[in-house]
This record gives sequence, C-alpha cells and structure tokens, in this order.
Amino acid sequence: MEYETEEQQVEALKAWWNENGRAVITGVVIGAAVIGSWTFWQSHKEAQVVAASDSFSRTLEAINANDNATAAKLADELQDDQADSLYSSYANFAAARSDVENDNLQGAADRLKWVADNAPQDDIQLIAKVRLARVQGALGDAAAGLSTLPASFPEVFTGLVEEARGDLLLQNGDVDAARSAYESAQDSEYITNREGLTMKLNELATPASSS
Repeated sequence: MEYETEEQQVEALKAWWNENGRAVITGVVIGAAVIGSWTFWQSHKEAQVVAASDSFSRTLEAINANDNATAAKLADELQDDQADSLYSSYANFAAARSDVENDNLQGAADRLKWVADNAPQDDIQLIAKVRLARVQGALGDAAAGLSTLPASFPEVFTGLVEEARGDLLLQNGDVDAARSAYESAQDSEYITNREGLTMKLNELATPASSS
C-alpha cells in the first residue's frame, strides 16, 4: 500500500508497532534470558542486574501510565549508568515505542540508533535496526531506512527484515523490488503477520492483472 501523505505513513508505523512491538520485545526478553543468561550473570554483579531490572520495570510502568517524560528519563538514566546492560536496550525499545505513539519520531530514531550501536547481543541490534529503518521511513527518508536494514541476518529474521524492506522499497517507488522482498518474507517460516503480507502482495498484483 502506498501512502499519499506523511500522516498516513506515521499512522502505518504506529499500527505496525502496536501489532509487532510487544510480541518482539517479549520474545527478545525471554530469548535473552534463556540463551544469554549465563553470560549475562557472569559479566554483571547481582546488585547491578537487580537495579537495572528495577529501572526497566519502572520504565514500563511509566509508559503504561502514559508518563512519557518519566519513561524517557528512566531510560536515559539506565543508558548512562549501565550502557552494556541488556535492560538498557529493553528500556530504550520501550521508550522508543512511547515516542512513536506520541509522534516524537526523531526521539524514537535516536533511541533505536543507540540500541543498534550498543546492544550487547547481535539479535537485539538487528531488531533495533529494523525498527529504526521503519521510523526513518515514517520520517520521509526511505533511502536511509533501506541503508539501515541489515544486509545479512539469521533465517529467523527473514520475515521481519524483508517485509520492512518491501515497505520501504514501495515507499521509494520501486514496486518490482518491493514485490520481490514481500515474496521473500512470505516464503519464510518466520513471519508474524502472514495475512497482512498477503494483502500487500495482492495489492501489488492488482494493476498487473487488470492491464
């Protein structure tokens, strides 16, 4: 679907974030706890981990209370105090989501860029890049978003990356390349919104079938 106005693009980003944001964050948190717990606990003192976890929880509480200023402050403090903590990345993810919902797209982009550059795990950095790319698209710079998307990634991220690539290519006017990216996403086992992706492909196929 092509967007006629910047407002439509922003609303599409908000809808995508509402649909995918919580699930991805939850999956990342659970996955990091299972896969990275041993390394995480070996590299941090228990007191630091508890403090970081508490700050992250308070960030979520502030967001749930629609207190974006407090959420931003807590995320910033955690980023400054424990930049190498996974919870700093989680807090910035959450604060970036709040920024998107409050139309502070540049603030969201800044937070996601920090996570992409500083998160202690590659998977977290990759998710941050996908989200940053979408925000850059909503800011009107699809070319920047395409440059931000990772060139290589594990198979489990194919659906996430290629659907974002298709959206940005379509925004940039490259319909054929967008269709190819959507097809790559559809072929993947790992996709959260197959019905929505099918709708996008059907919309691109309509002009060709009527010509």
